[in-house]
Amino acid sequence: MLIDVNLLPKKEPKNAVFLIVAILLLAVLAAAGAFFYWSVQKAESEMNQLTQELKQTRALEAAEQQKLADAEPVQEVEELQKTVEWAKQYPLKTVLLLQNMAKLLPERGFLMNFSYAEDTTVSITVQFDTSEDAAYYLKRLSDAPFVANVQLKSVAAANQGDNGSADSSPEEAADAAEGKKIAPRYLAQYELRINKEALKDEKENQP
Repeated sequence: MLIDVNLLPKKEPKNAVFLIVAILLLAVLAAAGAFFYWSVQKAESEMNQLTQELKQTRALEAAEQQKLADAEPVQEVEELQKTVEWAKQYPLKTVLLLQNMAKLLPERGFLMNFSYAEDTTVSITVQFDTSEDAAYYLKRLSDAPFVANVQLKSVAAANQGDNGSADSSPEEAADAAEGKKIAPRYLAQYELRINKEALKDEKENQP
């Protein structure tokens, strides 16, 4: 009886190799898909968190701005009341004095600052379009009965910037917006010694 012995290794079917490769590819794709999904979810979560933080920040900012807006009118009223009380108690009739000084201003003259230096001495800052207006106003103050003495302390060109100053007229603001050159303004500082009796007479002579 003959026995046939095959000592050569058996060849594995090709289908098994393809199956293993396919399984490995599917595993890699599944892992990549899971990682991509996790990355997207994490990014969306971080985006939502940042959006919520931004909303909260804007809400806090709006609340603070509202507080400031509500506080400003109260502060303005308090400051105005203090100014009125101070003007009533001061030896000089402030409103009457301001009215008389304003009457002497040229057409394009604006009283910018007013302060008391002493009992009958005041300092004022006036804005003019030309330096000649400053000299003109000095002459009118010198001739005014309620002014005992007046000195022009300084005259200087005011800086308006590229777009004009905050108190520019509508025409000047339009010129600035169009890039037109705006003539410089001048700030003049005066020191006046007031004649209280003459100022009192001015009040009595008013209709």
